[in-house]
Order: sequence, then structure tokens, then C-alpha cells
Amino acid sequence: MCGIAGIFRIGHPPDLGPLDAMRDAQRHRGPDEARSQHLGHGGLATVRLAIVDPAGGSQPLSDRSGRFWLAMNGEIYNHARLREQARARGVRFRTTCDTEVVAELVAEFGFRSALERLEGMFGLAVWDARDEVLWVARDRMGEKPLHFTTLPDGTLLFSSELKGILSHPEVSRELDPQALGAYLLFEFVPTPRCIYRGIERLEPGCLLRLSRRGLERERYWSLPQPTGGSGGSRSVEDWAKLIAESFEDSISTRREADVPVGVVLSGGLDSTAVLALADRGRRERSHTFTVTMPDQPSFDESAPARLLAGHYDTIHQEIPLRAGDLPGVLDAIEAGLDEPLGDSSLVATWWLYQHVHQAGFKAVLSGDGGDELLGGYPTYLAHRWAHLARPWRRPLGRLARRLPVSHDNVSLDYKIKRMVAGLDHPIQRRNQVWMGSFLPSELPASLAGDPWAEVDAHAQRLAGLDPECAAMALDQRLYMGDGVLVKVDRASQANSVEVRTPFLNHGFVQLAASVPAGMKIHGQTTKWVWRRAVRHILPPALLDRPKKGFGTPVGPWLRGPLAFLLDDLAERVEAWLPPAQVQGLIREHQQGTANHRRRLWTLIILGRWLHGPWGPGGR
Repeated sequence: MCGIAGIFRIGHPPDLGPLDAMRDAQRHRGPDEARSQHLGHGGLATVRLAIVDPAGGSQPLSDRSGRFWLAMNGEIYNHARLREQARARGVRFRTTCDTEVVAELVAEFGFRSALERLEGMFGLAVWDARDEVLWVARDRMGEKPLHFTTLPDGTLLFSSELKGILSHPEVSRELDPQALGAYLLFEFVPTPRCIYRGIERLEPGCLLRLSRRGLERERYWSLPQPTGGSGGSRSVEDWAKLIAESFEDSISTRREADVPVGVVLSGGLDSTAVLALADRGRRERSHTFTVTMPDQPSFDESAPARLLAGHYDTIHQEIPLRAGDLPGVLDAIEAGLDEPLGDSSLVATWWLYQHVHQAGFKAVLSGDGGDELLGGYPTYLAHRWAHLARPWRRPLGRLARRLPVSHDNVSLDYKIKRMVAGLDHPIQRRNQVWMGSFLPSELPASLAGDPWAEVDAHAQRLAGLDPECAAMALDQRLYMGDGVLVKVDRASQANSVEVRTPFLNHGFVQLAASVPAGMKIHGQTTKWVWRRAVRHILPPALLDRPKKGFGTPVGPWLRGPLAFLLDDLAERVEAWLPPAQVQGLIREHQQGTANHRRRLWTLIILGRWLHGPWGPGGR
């Protein structure tokens, strides 16, 4: 796992003076080694977290001929198989690292063909010294980040994290109001947007080609659409068998490393299955990690995680997160977050990986992605019945207003109020109302722009899909791709930890998409086929647990021990939101007449970022 950076201008060698600063701004991603390589028309730089071939995997590196130079952030999980195949064709290797395998594949088959052979998560760049062409690509699911921009003189800059780009002295920090408005709606900035004008995030499954003809873009892989219907020719047991076999293959490749690999547990079905299969056949005991919320039972999942750890006899570490810990974590987030990310579970995730690192682990397995791929969210059930509930939206609204306000994790009153707010909208907008923070009507005109543009862009490809399939497709591309995976990458890499996610094997993703929706959501049962696939390997007590989101109890804390975090909030964000509006949210939340935890936390992160080192004034 690494961070990469590059500066290139074909025909007129660029100034490579800022390259090391771009690299070193990402040193947390790779504390083991930092290197730069000047290549005539530009330069590549990497910071390295040594996980595969720690002694021999330094990069940037070239193929045997010296024609192709490569820098990569990520892991190629099928590198061992690809190496053996290449050796059978006569290729000789100097290392056992996955980066060299990619370099030799590019030399043998060309860049696009090499990409098709890779199973993994990556942001990578390849310089072809003979043809004077630079290739830059991002993995299919977007597990690893890649940002880029072009300077006025045509110089291309790219880096794993935005902070690499921002470390170049010629890059301006002009905030994009449309991106800021999208952040307040989504809790994240949707790809390809960036919070700053002129900088983009490369979309998953896409590549850039820089040559004397200029900069060209291309998509080499697209997310498959979820399949509707109730069954087809295969039974649920047939589908369950296929799913189980594919997932087991995915686990086996992600277990392989030259350092110990732990498992993070949420207490849910997905991380449970990851541990069960990762533990199979191991001689040594697995190490597992769980964040606990001792003071907030509705957020705490320590009991099922503890049960699971005991069942598999793991070396289990519970990591308590209390209100008093949050200010320190928030300071670390402010120092490290180069773009606002409003999901409050970032706090618990950051805290988790801080302790994973302190325990001496560089790599862990996680269960992220299972809900979006296999129908795990209760919103999918709600979308199925939204057309029936629409005529009742007014009485449901009156009922919601009469319910007592709760600050528990995903409380009943919160769910009903959000459901009612979304009933008048088409599915792509309704899904966003249910999943997001602010509503478009709550944003000032300077930020709103076209508030639905990011979701309406997907409307055409959703046409004709069953409601639950359309919602899963949206969540895979937006909530998972730009929210969950960004959160996991930034929190883990800030603490020099690599997260491996078996659900995001693209072969498994394609198989999951082909499973009919009726096999994923059966009656009122979510993830039906997945429960059937793993029932023989899991403790029965964990199979039928309802979905419980991984959250941080910021709502109750902001009414109690952490109320001081709201003291200067209106002033911190007053350039973008009216102070009276922010003060009204604070007052209603603290008086208990409304639960504004999502809106307030989104603003807390925004205020910290605006005035932090990576905000508009933080040179």
C-alpha cells in the first residue's frame, strides 16, 4: 500500500521541484519508504507501506527493459498467479512484489490489456519512455483514490490524495460552491467533483492517457446493473452456493501478505463471514478489533463481536470510544482531512485504525460493501413500498411530528420523518433524501445550484429497474463509492493501515449483480441469499440480527458532554450558511425538539476543514 504522485508535460519537461513535497504530504500512506524518479518528461514519486515483499518491493520501478516505469498505490491480489503464468512464458522477476508483475504485464501485453488481467485495488501510473506516453488508472470499484489537475501551461499533476495536489505551489484553493452544496446534501463530494475548482477525482474504472496529442480519458470497466425479478431458473440454494464459492476465493487472495493480517469486526453479518472464512485453515489465532460505545448502548455492537471472537477463539481487542476521546480524534481529522467528509462514523473508524496501528498491524480484512451489493439496507424494503405509502404522506407526516424525539442510533422518529420527506420524489432523489444530510430546500441559493444534478445524472440508466435495484445501483456508485470507501481509505491510511475488502472483488461484484433482486430481498428479509450462503459457517445467534449501522453517538454527545463543540459553529461557517439558520439547528437539537445530529456534524466537519491546514486559507 502506498501513495503516489506525478508531474508530467510531454515535449516540454516540467519543473519537478515540487514533486517531493507532493509525495511527502502523503507520507502517512507509506511511512516505510519515500522515493522519486525523474523521467525526462516528468517524474513519479511514491511513499510505501511495505506489505508484500517488504525488502524488495521499492518503487517507482521499471520492467526489465527499462522502457516502462510504474508507481502504484494498492494491492494486486492475483499477483502470485500472474507471476507464475509469466514465468511459464519465460519472464524473469527480480522481486516478489505485485508492482513488478504489473510492470512486466504492461511490457508484454500493453497497458489496457494488462489492466484487464488485474484483480485488486489500485491507483497506478505507467510512463512509457519509448513512446512518450503516460497512463494513469484507478481500480474498478474506486477503493483507492486518485486526484488530478492540469496547470495553465499544460502540466499534468496527479496524486493519491488531494493534499498531494495542494502541495504544488501553482495550485489555487478556489472553493467550488456547487461542490460545497453537494457536500451538505450528501455528506461527501461526489466524484468526479472536488471541493476545489479545477481539480478532479478520476472515476472508478477509468484511465487517463497523456501524450503529445494531449490528455484523453477512457472508461475501461463499468459497474454492472443489479438484476431484477424473483428467481429465474436457479433456486436460492444454487445462487447461495455460487456466492459462497466466489466469496471464499476472494477471501483467500486477500489473506495473502508478508505481514500479519487482522480482521475488523462490527458485529454484523458481513464482517462475521469475513472472519469465519479468513480463520479457516489457519494454524495461528486470528487477531480481531472492534470499537465499543460503553456509554451509548444503541450504538454499541461489542456483545455480538465478543460472541463471535469467542466462537472462533480470536485474540480480540475491544477499543472503547467515549465522549472524552472525540475532541482529540476530531483534531486529528482536521489535521489530516483534505476534503470535508461528514459521515460521523468517520470518528469511530479513525479511532479503530489508530488502535489497529498501535497494535502493530499494517493490514486488516473488513466487511465493507456487502450491504450495497446484496441488499442489506432497510431502505431497499422502503423503496419497494414507497408507491403505496405516497398517498398517506400527510397523515404519516403528522404522526412523525407527534413522535417523541429520540437521539438513539437511527431512531424510529428519524426514519419516519426522512421517509415522509422523500415520498414525493422519484427514486434517485428519494434515495438521496433518505441517505443524506441537508435537504435542497435548506440550502442558500449560492450553494444549491441544481441540487439534484448528481443523482439525476443516473436517472436514465436506472430506467426500468425494480426500485430496490435502482437504489442498490445508486448506493454502489455514490454512498459506497464516494462515502464509505473514501471514509475507510482516509481513516486507515492516516494511521498507516491497509484495508482489504473481499466483497469488492470485481468478479464477486459481477456475480452479485446477476443475482435476482427477489433472492436478495425476500419478503421482509434483507440479504436473503447471503444469509443462505453463510448459514453453515456462522453461529446461529448472529444470522438473524437486524441491520445496525456503524455510527458514532454524536447526537447525544452534542446535547451533553460535547455541547461546547457547537459554541463557535455559526461563526465558522457563516461565509456559506446564515448564522441564524445554524443557531436554530443548535437550539432545537440541544432543547430536544429535533435531532439534527447529521446536519450539525456535517457543519462541524465543514467548519474545521474551512479553517484547517487543507482548507482555502491553510497554506
